[in-house]
Amino acid sequence: MANKTSLNKGLQALLGETTKPESEPKKKAAPKKTTPNTEINISAIKANQYQPRTSFDEKKLKELSESIKKHGVIQPVLVRQEGKNYELIAGERRLRASKLAGLKKIPAVVAKISNTQSLEIAILENVQREDLNPLEISKGYQRLREEFGYTQEQVAKSVGKPRSSVANSLRLLTLPPKIQKELESGKLTEGHGKVLLSVEPNKIDQVLEAVLKEDLSVRALEKMLEGTTSTNKNKKQKSRDELNLESALSSKLGSKVTIEDTKGKGKMVIKYYSYDELDGIIEKISS
Repeated sequence: MANKTSLNKGLQALLGETTKPESEPKKKAAPKKTTPNTEINISAIKANQYQPRTSFDEKKLKELSESIKKHGVIQPVLVRQEGKNYELIAGERRLRASKLAGLKKIPAVVAKISNTQSLEIAILENVQREDLNPLEISKGYQRLREEFGYTQEQVAKSVGKPRSSVANSLRLLTLPPKIQKELESGKLTEGHGKVLLSVEPNKIDQVLEAVLKEDLSVRALEKMLEGTTSTNKNKKQKSRDELNLESALSSKLGSKVTIEDTKGKGKMVIKYYSYDELDGIIEKISS
């Protein structure tokens, strides 16, 4: 049996039991008992300030509105009270469709919910239904980190996703604005975004143009990039340990990491595309 390489040990140190566990999320108080379903004036409900969703499909809203006209609002919205009015927590599509249907009141559950819980619920409702585009999800995770001090591990536990999934989602925010715009519009998928993270900045516009013009799938994009990087026939093929460690480090630091190893000697390159991203990398390394 082959001995474990140093790179393999490095991977174990990064992901295994030898890592220092992050602190558990602060235990949040459970929301206080909710009120029974009640009908609330739609005009008294304001939008959720923590709603991660920024775009709504008008055609689907109209379809939901027609359904509401026939059957009413089957599932009440969730709100919290603010003085004599209310703030929406979950159910913005239902609220918007009810307005389109001409309703004056809507069934609602009133709960005492914190700001953190409000953002978590808003993200969860949309993520679980796959209603958000990739950038809206990334920005929602980022708000949990910036506004409430969550670590990646805490974000992952909060929304019920693997930490690697959260890390990869946050990395999309380092993509150039052009690509982020296409992700928001739906012309690119999250899979496209992940692949484009590895493209050199001076080639990104050319690659993006090819993807959009030829309507390339994620796999087709990967093959195209493999073709551009395989011209050097003498380049040493990377071992599985190197590839695994590169992937783990990239997720850990939120930036592309490449390793060049030759019999225990070599170099590790961490790529960044803005000073803000560099600051984030340094902060993670220093912590």
